[in-house]
Amino acid sequence: MSSLAKIKNNTFVNAGEWLRKIVPYLGIILMIVIFQVLGNGKLLTRGNINSIMNQTIYVAIMAFGAIFVYAHGGMDLSYGGVIGFSVLISILAANTGVPVWVVFLANIGAALFWFLLNGMVSVYLKVSPFITSLCIMYMCRGILNTVCAAQKYSVPVYIYNYDNQVFKLCILIGVYVTCYLLFEKSGIGKANKAIGGNPTAAAQAGVNVRAVRIMAYIISGITVGIAGFILMARAGSVSTSTGQGLEMNVITALVLGGVPLSGGSRVKMVGALVGSFSVILLRNGLIILGVNERVIEGIQGLVLLLLVYLTYVKNKDGILK
Repeated sequence: MSSLAKIKNNTFVNAGEWLRKIVPYLGIILMIVIFQVLGNGKLLTRGNINSIMNQTIYVAIMAFGAIFVYAHGGMDLSYGGVIGFSVLISILAANTGVPVWVVFLANIGAALFWFLLNGMVSVYLKVSPFITSLCIMYMCRGILNTVCAAQKYSVPVYIYNYDNQVFKLCILIGVYVTCYLLFEKSGIGKANKAIGGNPTAAAQAGVNVRAVRIMAYIISGITVGIAGFILMARAGSVSTSTGQGLEMNVITALVLGGVPLSGGSRVKMVGALVGSFSVILLRNGLIILGVNERVIEGIQGLVLLLLVYLTYVKNKDGILK
């Protein structure tokens, strides 16, 4: 290849990489303009902005942990079921009169149990993470449906004190900073990316692949537990539908944020934050336009399929690294 051809090729690759980085932000701007205009100004009202923020916070917190799993090429579909189970356990604990920190830890412990089980089965028994997480989702849903079928469980009044924006934003920032440092600046994140890029090469380079993958599931479980506490304080109760569909929101958030589901070095923590806001903005805007909830799920699925397809084509053709 001539020098001129190499320059043109590098320019094209760099332009494609730059475009990939700004597309999520352009998508947000485009959605805001469209939904604000077509929704007769309802999108940017104070009440609706608060609603978007409330929903974005717990989806984003889960996505911050999920990015560790997806960075090494993992897959998890259990987020909705596990967060529903963790909310159930923490509400049962709260109703015994225990301090709030015990309720908080109950959320984390319940979620961590399932994610650690998911990791152990996937890593050591070598069962597909897709199958393992799907089974865990059904198990959690089964427990939730059984316990909540005949009785509704509500949180004690003191839990409502934690449903305020200041507390939730502090938690969001704290979790993001912690996950960012772990993922972008520490060996844990670098090892996860290396495994996602090439697990064999990572192992040969001295990376303990099993330990790193297990750690990714532990981090993800902790973030789901934290998100469960926020969801519990917001919802005030638990039912058979608690957490339903959140796994789709988390995965869509990662894709909308430019996170490749195949993992590797292109995975960035900021993508989880941007994508979480995008997916909630999309759902909220469609609701404002009067779109049926079932249709919204279909649209979300279509968007996810399109974005995954575009990512696959780019990787296959070598346009993006």
